[in-house]
Amino acid sequence: MKKKLLSLLLALCLVMALVPMTAFAAGTTDTWDGTADTSWYDENETEFHLKTAKQLAGMAKLINDDTAYFKDKTVYLDNDLDLGGHEWISIGDGANTDVGSFQGVFDGQSHVVYNLYSHEGLKSENKDNNNNLYRNGLFGSIYNATVKNLGIENADIVIPMKDGSTYGKGILVDWMTHSTINNCYTTGSITGGSYIEKYIGGLAGFLNGNNSISQCYSTAAITGNYDGEYYAEQEGGLEPMDCWDSLGGIVGASYTGQVTISDCWFGGEIVVNSIQAPVGGIIGYGKGVSMVNCLVATKEIGNDGWENTYWLGYVVDKDAKNCFWPNDAKYNSNVANAQSGNSAGTAVDDFMDEGVLTGLNANAAEGVRWVPGIKHPTFDWDSKNIPANYSKVDEAIAKAEALNKDNYKDFTGVEAAVNAVVRDKNITEQTEVDAMAKAIEDAIAVLQYKDADYTMVDAAIAKANALNKDEYKDFTAVEAAVNAVVRDKNITEQSEVDAMAKAIEDAIAALQYKAADYTKVDAAIAKANALKKDDYKDFSGVETAVKAVVRDKNITEQSEVDAMAKAIEDAIAALEKKPASTKPGTSDRNPQTGDTSNLALWIALLFISGGAAIGTTVVSRKKKRSVK
Repeated sequence: MKKKLLSLLLALCLVMALVPMTAFAAGTTDTWDGTADTSWYDENETEFHLKTAKQLAGMAKLINDDTAYFKDKTVYLDNDLDLGGHEWISIGDGANTDVGSFQGVFDGQSHVVYNLYSHEGLKSENKDNNNNLYRNGLFGSIYNATVKNLGIENADIVIPMKDGSTYGKGILVDWMTHSTINNCYTTGSITGGSYIEKYIGGLAGFLNGNNSISQCYSTAAITGNYDGEYYAEQEGGLEPMDCWDSLGGIVGASYTGQVTISDCWFGGEIVVNSIQAPVGGIIGYGKGVSMVNCLVATKEIGNDGWENTYWLGYVVDKDAKNCFWPNDAKYNSNVANAQSGNSAGTAVDDFMDEGVLTGLNANAAEGVRWVPGIKHPTFDWDSKNIPANYSKVDEAIAKAEALNKDNYKDFTGVEAAVNAVVRDKNITEQTEVDAMAKAIEDAIAVLQYKDADYTMVDAAIAKANALNKDEYKDFTAVEAAVNAVVRDKNITEQSEVDAMAKAIEDAIAALQYKAADYTKVDAAIAKANALKKDDYKDFSGVETAVKAVVRDKNITEQSEVDAMAKAIEDAIAALEKKPASTKPGTSDRNPQTGDTSNLALWIALLFISGGAAIGTTVVSRKKKRSVK
């Protein structure tokens, strides 16, 4: 059978819309003080409404005292009851007769009896000389009766090891004759003693005559402890196999009459500590039992080693059909079908498979509707096992999983809220489920992003701060980029922070240095130009130093520029003048063609020389005349 989760979910939604008003739900709870109140009873009335646990205990007293058996009368339970752990006296202390048995109709009206406690049973001096213990269930004995629409939760029944009473032990009913139980359930535990065999069921202990159980379930833990010790002591060593416990998830055993168990399921456990015990998920041992459309949704039914354990039951002379049980070959379905070859139903791997629900509804009795449960199908009235709506939880979890936890300072609150989700809540616990969703949403809401990484920004700012802004033509862009840095960005805004760093880096990259100061160079060149290179032996050093000047240096290269000026100054300082001429009126250097720098001087000298020559001639002539 192929799983179709979507179909199941749709079916669940339909169920939620159609769950009847008779579904079990929490109501007003009355807590028992351990006393009994019979004042409400009037033998002339045919209907009674019990509102307190004392009144329910009073009904037990009326029956056990043989005052009233409620034949042809109906008792309604109007409130949930908490028996508070007080030792319960079962309603009815009879067996397979009408005497000492409840004989009317008990309608729980979908109410619940909590904390049924029985560790001693019914002690009565009138029972036998050994003061044996007899009844333990909510009802000790019912006869031609109907019990319906009732839940028992957290039952705690322990049959003392030396309890000499035999046969029926059940959480709801110990002993059932010609009666009907429907729309009932039990949870908790029931444990048998070792002194004598017990027929122990999660719902009913022993069925006598014609009985019917329908639309019921149990999740109880059932334990059998009989070890044959009684018969060894009392009967001179009879073989232990002559007697045994019989353990069933719904019914312990049935020996006479015709019994129908239909539309029931068991999801608890059966622990076998007793010898040769017949064990079944629905019924332990049965004669005349017909089992229809039942479900065993647990593998926890223990084999005592005698190979008497069956998934459905040790049903001897009637068959089982349209049932479901775990697909595990360690047990057969039931004896009758194994012998006859009839099909008892289907072994399945997954009870949430759509085919299981479909099969149960296809074969359900009139008025019975199976719906998707928490772990397996259940009844439409069974609010305890219809799952709560986890859609909000799933949405919150999906929201959490979509987050990158590395982006947040502390993600543990979200993880804790998600891990705290419990998936087995039912529709009566919807507020708890909604609280799980809210816890996740709240944890997400208080998340704080990690701070963005400003490492690159800080590096860029440090780079900017290391610069001497006076060296640049315009430093304002860098200053503006640094001032534009915003420090409150988180990790989701990292790109913005990285952009801040880049803006600073880009502004730095665009800086232009100021030009170097060529004042000293220009002064040195002017000084060189004022010199007469011809006055010097070698003026080329100065000329080379002047030609070596490079004019594109910036302020960071000022030392190079200053070196240029120094090179010129040094070249000038190293000049050597030529020596003066040895002949008067001559020069060691004649004017060159095209050299007019000393033309005026040469002309003046020419005139002076000419004048001097004329003067000399005149003087010479005068002397000659004088001599004559």
